[in-house]
Amino acid sequence: MLLSITNSWNDRLLRLAFLCITLMGIAVASINPFQSVIGIELLGFTRGGYAAIVTIGALVSVSASVFVGIYTDQTGRYRDILLRCNVFGVLAGASVFFLPSKATFILAHVVLFPIGATTFTQYFAMASLAVGKNDSLDKDVCLSLVRAAFAGAFGLTPPLLAIAVASGMELLSVYGFAAAVNVVVLILVMRMWPEDQNAAFEKSGLGFIESLKELSRFSVLARLLLIAIIVGVNALSNILLGLLILNNLNGAESDVGWFAGGIAMVEAPVMLLVAWALKFVSRSGILFIGGLIYCGFLAIFAAQSSIESAWILILPAGIGAGILLSVTVGYVQDLVSSRPGAGSSLVSVSHFGGTIFASVVFAACAGFTGYQGTAWVGCILGVCACFVLFLIDGARFRKTVADHTLSSE
Repeated sequence: MLLSITNSWNDRLLRLAFLCITLMGIAVASINPFQSVIGIELLGFTRGGYAAIVTIGALVSVSASVFVGIYTDQTGRYRDILLRCNVFGVLAGASVFFLPSKATFILAHVVLFPIGATTFTQYFAMASLAVGKNDSLDKDVCLSLVRAAFAGAFGLTPPLLAIAVASGMELLSVYGFAAAVNVVVLILVMRMWPEDQNAAFEKSGLGFIESLKELSRFSVLARLLLIAIIVGVNALSNILLGLLILNNLNGAESDVGWFAGGIAMVEAPVMLLVAWALKFVSRSGILFIGGLIYCGFLAIFAAQSSIESAWILILPAGIGAGILLSVTVGYVQDLVSSRPGAGSSLVSVSHFGGTIFASVVFAACAGFTGYQGTAWVGCILGVCACFVLFLIDGARFRKTVADHTLSSE
């Protein structure tokens, strides 16, 4: 395991992906835990209006990710596209920070951030490309390392921002911070991209329509739907976390940052341990276990009456989220394993589906069952999705050769 991590760090392209996604984690973590609070409590969006913004933004993001994934496979121009998408991230954070209003919030979260967010899947594509060119790399370890870097950054950032918020920093300042971090990413890509890899990647040879057909096979779409529901429980938790803490648990705004950061800090080591466990256990089996843990956390968290009694739940939350968020990446990529860009874009498709799931459940249930009941509905659906995925993959706990044959169906 340590040798695999060392080999991963020594690969220049993988190291750049690791550094960039770490910074992206910092940028996303500076906004994500506070986004619903800013949108609903500060700027005055209704629950339905906020859900619509998140849904439309997710639609733009997944469309952009699929287009970018197919385009990079066709052209091999990973660096150029990565730079351009990062510019959108800079503009998104700067627009809300310097001109805070409902209009700029909508512009940022419906157009600019969704396009900038395509870099997330591009970093996983870079990891897959590195694995394809370096026989000493283990794919599960590489993907887990990159995903853990994102989680680790996400874990460290919210607590620091929570301290700043508790000390009087305005919540909208998180957008300015995110913009500055994206500037650093731009500089890294421009200066550290391996010179010998500017034109070294093979082109797919597939047209846009042929690539879309490859992504829309029934065996792929059926599993994507279930993965979307599974990651959707995490998306629903992200929406509900701040709202539950402020409205149901009598917590403070700074508690939101501490709780989100604590979960992410537990996620990071879990993701690395999962990479080792995947040598012996099937992905669908681990996802089933992770789904039970995470849904159990959210159901119990929603039932708490005070923030003091909820802190212990950071541990199961981090364990469950660490399993779900890391294992789904490799699972989805292997649905189209021969196309790094397009395969990685399916990660965005699954997250889009998860966002739609979360937004629909939130919009449909919050007004009737409250935030607590909304969490319980999401948990029930999430457990069912994990169970069905486990069944259609053959109810295998132990790893078999069949786990690597999904893309050939």
